[in-house]
Amino acid sequence: MVDYPSFPGGYNTFVKSHEATNHLKIDFSRNVNSFPLNKYMQLLPVKKSTGYYLKLTVEEAGRILNPTTLSDFIWHDGEPRPERVEGQESFQWLEYRTTRYDFGFQLGDKSIDQASWDLLETHSRIKAQQAMTARTQAAINALTTSGNYDSTHVSAVASVSGNTGTWAQSTTQRQDIRRSILSAASIIKKDVLGVTKTGDLILVMGPDTAIAISECQEIIDHVKHSPQALGQIKGDLPGHNAEWNLPDHLYGVQIVVEDTVKTTTNKGATTSKGYVLGSGTAVLVSRPGDLVSPGEGPSFSTAMIFAYEEMTVETLRQVDHRRVSGHVVDDYAVVVTAPATGFLFTSAV
Repeated sequence: MVDYPSFPGGYNTFVKSHEATNHLKIDFSRNVNSFPLNKYMQLLPVKKSTGYYLKLTVEEAGRILNPTTLSDFIWHDGEPRPERVEGQESFQWLEYRTTRYDFGFQLGDKSIDQASWDLLETHSRIKAQQAMTARTQAAINALTTSGNYDSTHVSAVASVSGNTGTWAQSTTQRQDIRRSILSAASIIKKDVLGVTKTGDLILVMGPDTAIAISECQEIIDHVKHSPQALGQIKGDLPGHNAEWNLPDHLYGVQIVVEDTVKTTTNKGATTSKGYVLGSGTAVLVSRPGDLVSPGEGPSFSTAMIFAYEEMTVETLRQVDHRRVSGHVVDDYAVVVTAPATGFLFTSAV
């Protein structure tokens, strides 16, 4: 390029630099703690990358064969104590196996030294978000695989007894959304002998599904007649789902909109992005307790992340090549540990 002489002007008497914007950085990296995944999955730190967890069936604790007389349990005075030879409960040892993932990048020394912003920190944060996006994808894959549930815990919305269509088509008279949630909650309660309460349940859906149901007449009227729901949507009360025009709770269950976005194209190609949880699929899950499971006693969470190594950030200096290799390492397994406490809805909108 030929550099021709020019006269002084408003744009050529200084060297362009990042300082002109006070080092402004436009960065859309997401804080890993803000991912919705933490609201509906429970994390269990494990000491080995493979092992077993114990699963017990629950029928015996509620088995009443003669409800009118309770004759199976009567012990008359003077008679020998009844021998309960069939009183045990069955159990299974089930295996988990973690997989290690590496999300990495490389930066040359000159790039790092001459950059006007923290290049290493920026790329480490980007890779942490990529790791959380991948973990979310793994969780959604497990939760939306119908084979992980008993057949009675999977249903198209229109096939729920009493429903006449999808959630997006529901009206105040039809109440298809309410009926779906309460019907699934009832099935869950029966299968776990009432241990899981409605308040323990979380309905997880993607943004496309959330938007579609927020526009149906059933939800519009529900919000109108619920001062708390209306206040959350208007911003008068704290609420996480205001941007989707949905309350935080609906018919007794918590609503979580899984809005994690993934890029599905290679570099250089026309960019394509989409939500990890697509339209029309929703899952009702149980996740009582804190995010991190103590790992002792019974667990009633529908699915868990067995984490052997969680989000280790490493920067490795390669002296010979004068570059830095950065990595975020995750080693985990996503397991639907208690499918009886979950329900998968398909064709919801």
